[in-house]
Amino acid sequence: MLVRYAAATVLLAGALALPASPATAAEISPMSARGCTGNPGSNGLKCVEVKGSRLHVDTVKTTLTKNHADDCGKATIQIGSWKKTSGRICAARNFSWGPKTVNKSFRDGTKACAWWSNYPRGKACVTIHD
Repeated sequence: MLVRYAAATVLLAGALALPASPATAAEISPMSARGCTGNPGSNGLKCVEVKGSRLHVDTVKTTLTKNHADDCGKATIQIGSWKKTSGRICAARNFSWGPKTVNKSFRDGTKACAWWSNYPRGKACVTIHD
């Protein structure tokens, strides 16, 4: 399995791939991947966490963290053609949606991405690899 970072390539067996933003550290366990983009002080820290094995995704979750109170927003998660959008979520600084059940296999190289309507700049993504 191939794990791709913004500036490096690392080989891992049996995990989901993780592109990490320079703003945050990447976390990988054998059965999951997490990718983040942005930062809490400006455009919000948006993260997507995928749990599964190889090309099969069991669940997916997204979070948004920011340093100040803001408007309500909706989260969208897309993995290939699978796409879900939350209802309106209101929180002071920490937004969370999921885990959402996916229970589906995807083609090698499919991207799993999440974004928030109240912070539309930037998507958090991971790439699914066999």
